[in-house]
Amino acid sequence: MNLAASNDLIYGSLNLHYPTGEEIEYLATSGCTGWQQPGDEWAIARGPLPRGNYEIPTTPYWLDTRGVEGWFFHITPDPVVGAGGSRSELGVHFDANVPGSAGCLVLRNRSGWERFCDRLAKISKSGIGHIPLTVAYN
Repeated sequence: MNLAASNDLIYGSLNLHYPTGEEIEYLATSGCTGWQQPGDEWAIARGPLPRGNYEIPTTPYWLDTRGVEGWFFHITPDPVVGAGGSRSELGVHFDANVPGSAGCLVLRNRSGWERFCDRLAKISKSGIGHIPLTVAYN
């Protein structure tokens, strides 16, 4: 997604790349409205997930936390530490309530979220426990 000063929630994409070259794109966002500009990546509970390299498990766990209220793929390393500070408890989940997130990567479209979960379940069944996640902003 493009980080920029905006009064609207900015969306980008979460792309799942297979070794075969197949790529599947999901509509996603990270951060809260008004907190998605350069430098906001270290704003705790408001800014987007800091750019960098991470891993996500192919098997989620259930969270009743407001805003998640469902399956949660916990991003590691946790915490994320950088020049701007530290962020923790970040993951990939469905955007359950008010649009946007407290730093997680969230998918807004329910059918896309369900397909994402199904695809990761298939990857898990093939014996792969974690997949790499690269966060980049334009």
